[in-house]
Amino acid sequence: MGTTSSFFGGGSTTLPDPIPIATTQTYTFPFSGTVRLHIIGAGGGGKSEFDQRAASGGGAGGYCRKQLTVAASDTMAVTIGTGGAGGTDRGNGSSGTVTTCVYSGTTYTANAGSGGTAASGGSGGTASNGDINYTGGAGGSASNNNGYSCGGGAVNFFNSPPVGGVPAYNPSAAGGAGIGGAGAPTVSTYSASGGGGSTSPGSSTGNPGIGTGGIIKHPFLQAAWAGGGAGVTLSSGQMGGSAADTGGGGGGTYSEHSSSLQKGMSGGAFAGGGAFIGQAYNGAEDSKAGNGGVGGGGGGGSNRHQTNTAACHGGDGGQGIVYVEYTAVT
Repeated sequence: MGTTSSFFGGGSTTLPDPIPIATTQTYTFPFSGTVRLHIIGAGGGGKSEFDQRAASGGGAGGYCRKQLTVAASDTMAVTIGTGGAGGTDRGNGSSGTVTTCVYSGTTYTANAGSGGTAASGGSGGTASNGDINYTGGAGGSASNNNGYSCGGGAVNFFNSPPVGGVPAYNPSAAGGAGIGGAGAPTVSTYSASGGGGSTSPGSSTGNPGIGTGGIIKHPFLQAAWAGGGAGVTLSSGQMGGSAADTGGGGGGTYSEHSSSLQKGMSGGAFAGGGAFIGQAYNGAEDSKAGNGGVGGGGGGGSNRHQTNTAACHGGDGGQGIVYVEYTAVT
């Protein structure tokens, strides 16, 4: 249990901590009072490519927020969206599925992000019937084969959709979006850029976006927001696969080695996965871009392998989620 001061900086009334719902179920409200529902759709997967062809990132799920007055023992039908799979064998990323809450005959909806393709980043999911309905950030779009591999989009909490990074140089891999802004563009060939942070986008110099610099409790997540992941260059034998912290996009990953099954950097919760590019000729076989965090889009993946079935895999989109935040208990 927390207090109102945990959420708003004042008062002393005891309130339940925010309650996450991560599985499809019939949910029973434990207390009478006023709640805010925070409904987040699933993210879309990133594009898979080979021979240095373009791979765009997946879009993030939509965000629906609704305030309701509920009674203890009231029930709500909750459907949690499943993240879209990253593409394989040069396939497009798949769209995620919708997250919904049905209470007292009304459906509150956060739609899923769509998958990345060769030329276009996946679109962010829309939302409906909430007091706030925000569209998720789109995946970075490799519209002109620019740089090849783009980052995934992030969940939009602040009415400014955070878009996955787009590389500016060939070949390179861009970072995923953080909830504070877009992934950074790349600044040279054979490189990778940082992910967007929880409070800012990645910079024009390719650095990751910054976090809040401390333990700052978001009103419903009670989480420490973080900066985006820095761009990574993998050396021989390194597999990668680390993830950014909450709210921060995964950094892009560049590999010049032939190790198989290398992995890009996944986004933290609600953020986009970083892109992956493998430069070694016929190398990085079946490598994979970074996955999106909860609600985030997967990064796009491309390598220099000349076999379709050994194309770099796109990152998977993150699953949806619902939070029940009590603002008053009666």
